[in-house]
Amino acid sequence: MVKNGGDGMQRLTQATVIGIVEERTALQIVSVELNENREIGQALYYAAGAMPCRVGDQVLVNTTAVRQGLGTGGYHFIVSKVGAEEADYLPNAWGHIVKMRYSPLQLTVPAVEEEESPHHSLFLERATETLQHVPVVIGELHSLLPIICLAIHNMEHQQSRPLRVAFVMPDGASLPIAISRHVHQLREQGMLVATVTTGQAWGGDLEAINIYTGLLAARHVAQADVIVCLLGPGVAGTATRLGFSGMQLVEVMHAAATLGGVPLVVPRISFSDQRDRHVGISHHTITMLSRHLLLPVVLPLPVFSDSFQSSWVEQQLYLEGILRRHAVVRKKAPDVDALLQLQERYPLLIETMGRGIAVDPTPFQAAYCAASCAARLGEAIASGDASLASDLPPEALVPYYADWLNRAM
Repeated sequence: MVKNGGDGMQRLTQATVIGIVEERTALQIVSVELNENREIGQALYYAAGAMPCRVGDQVLVNTTAVRQGLGTGGYHFIVSKVGAEEADYLPNAWGHIVKMRYSPLQLTVPAVEEEESPHHSLFLERATETLQHVPVVIGELHSLLPIICLAIHNMEHQQSRPLRVAFVMPDGASLPIAISRHVHQLREQGMLVATVTTGQAWGGDLEAINIYTGLLAARHVAQADVIVCLLGPGVAGTATRLGFSGMQLVEVMHAAATLGGVPLVVPRISFSDQRDRHVGISHHTITMLSRHLLLPVVLPLPVFSDSFQSSWVEQQLYLEGILRRHAVVRKKAPDVDALLQLQERYPLLIETMGRGIAVDPTPFQAAYCAASCAARLGEAIASGDASLASDLPPEALVPYYADWLNRAM
């Protein structure tokens, strides 16, 4: 029997709101004073759109994350106001699909598939059960989202109209999308035309029951030229072969491939991580691509100026059989100065695992290369490039488009 360690699974207490720190469309960050010990902290509140907090409000606060030292930025989470009458904290016009099911915080959302949805008919037709060869950029680290979007919208990829980029967030990490500052900022800057939350994740512009319909919604409802699918903030790892959040991305890769999209996987690469299992290509990427993926994917691979780094990565891929199983597209990695210029166009700090571009450029170079490939392919598909495949089955798309990218890039 596994016994509780004594710190508790869920810690709740009452607090008083003493200040408003930040307000977004669907989120407030407030200062609170815990009633039990007068400790001061900050708390996130997701019902801000309908029932915003005000100074003096009594609230029920979940303090578990702070007490356990989890990576939430030191935030508590407000469950609800105390003493208020029954109210609809997250109103919507017609949603009946329950997310966070059978938990004290379950809520109903307007899922794109349900009968009341104006998009319901899209999910009845075989003709719209396809991604129409649209590229799907798939990666583990949410912190790479800004570089991916900035790279897609970079000058070298501009055409007669900007590419429409949609972000799909599955439920392998954070569930409320509102916690992501990057998503909020990229929506503000117009770099994302829509967000889709799938499974138990919630709060996107569009809600979907699973990753398959979520990807289809991104293509047919949001009219995306490029789809980006990364886990939300807060991935988990256990230093075991399979015990990490990114394993959910295997399903995403399968979904993108079987729906007739082109899955482009962002390899997790670092030469600054102190953990041996994450040096070069992380064991997370290797595990997914070498052992558990049943269909080939496109693997955009940065060619680094440091030949030692490129040789290290190539050897990893060779030894694990990944070069035989998947379609590699090699692309010269952007230099650090080019990445820092992208950072200048973006108001939030871009870093991953606590390391910025100058300290650990390789994960950002890998993300940039994948995004560049997706942009080039998305641009060609949107313009009706006659050189692209038309009637190939899903299993033939990946090698065809990898060869096309190797010639086009």
